[in-house]
Amino acid sequence: MVNPALQSAIEAMSLDERLELVAYIESTVESVPIEVTEEQRTMIRSRAAELRADPSIGLTWDELKARLAARRA
Repeated sequence: MVNPALQSAIEAMSLDERLELVAYIESTVESVPIEVTEEQRTMIRSRAAELRADPSIGLTWDELKARLAARRA
């Protein structure tokens, strides 16, 4: 659960500041090993198989970036 004072501070940030915060947080956890349960592995494999069977259900990185950019505009 997020500390309410921290949550308020984050909500007061501009979108660019929040995205910078996300990048910072991501950089602090990149070196920490993430434990994935067998249930999660199964779900990942299933979703990957669905995407391979029907690539139209997913987005390319370029499409995702464009959608995110459009939301920022």
